[in-house]
Amino acid sequence: MGRYFPLLRVDVGHAFFADARCRGLRFVPVGATPEWLHRHDAVVREDGSALALYCTGEALAGAAGTVLAWHVHCSDEDFLHCTEQPALWPRELLCFDTGDARQDGAGAWCLHAGESAAWTEVRPLTWPVVAQTLDGAARRMPPLALLRVPLAGLPPAPAYYRIRLAARATWWKYCLHGDWPEPQLQVIDLASQAAFGPPEPERLDGGAPMLAIRSQAPIALAQRSACCFQLRSRQRGGDKVLVKRLPVAAARWLSRERIDGASRLVSEIHVHR
Repeated sequence: MGRYFPLLRVDVGHAFFADARCRGLRFVPVGATPEWLHRHDAVVREDGSALALYCTGEALAGAAGTVLAWHVHCSDEDFLHCTEQPALWPRELLCFDTGDARQDGAGAWCLHAGESAAWTEVRPLTWPVVAQTLDGAARRMPPLALLRVPLAGLPPAPAYYRIRLAARATWWKYCLHGDWPEPQLQVIDLASQAAFGPPEPERLDGGAPMLAIRSQAPIALAQRSACCFQLRSRQRGGDKVLVKRLPVAAARWLSRERIDGASRLVSEIHVHR
């Protein structure tokens, strides 16, 4: 048996998380991949955000035409809420193929430019390349993504690939409960990057009144948001700060509203007085 060497590493990042690393990923070998890994005594390591493959030089002999494949699942309950997901799961999934990777300026190969939405591959479960990897269990609980690695197309080892997923952006809606008699309420972004509309009277399902102040454009969600919004009252002598730092939107508790003639995802943030 020859010496083992690192053949491949796939690192999955996520803009939502503070350390920019994804959470709770599980890579399940599918198709002929489990048999190939066993036959060549390959070693696979994963840590929830990355997959690494180690093997011997003999394993690559005659590897032309061999395509390794993994289903990518996620156990993090917030993943579907905090990810800007172009695929309509569970009917579709993301498809990452190392043969389609593009090299970045740092020497890594990018499989998915999620943060800039420059390109992505979304495939239905019925697509032949995807369908042939799905057994009964995978059809009942489809994976979030399919990772394909044609061995013949790998760059010199170790081949390093990066996937960057974008954080979901939603319309933020501050719901003010209680008595707010101050004039001209407004939400102000201290960084002057986000803008909010005027307060609008609304009622809760139970009939209780509230004031709603919505962002004028979607704002990205973040595990530790850097957004610093204040609630102020515009008065003759100058703005009066009512809430020095408003809470930020959470990954969950999303709703849908009709905004600008289309159905939009809205993050409701409740502020009580």
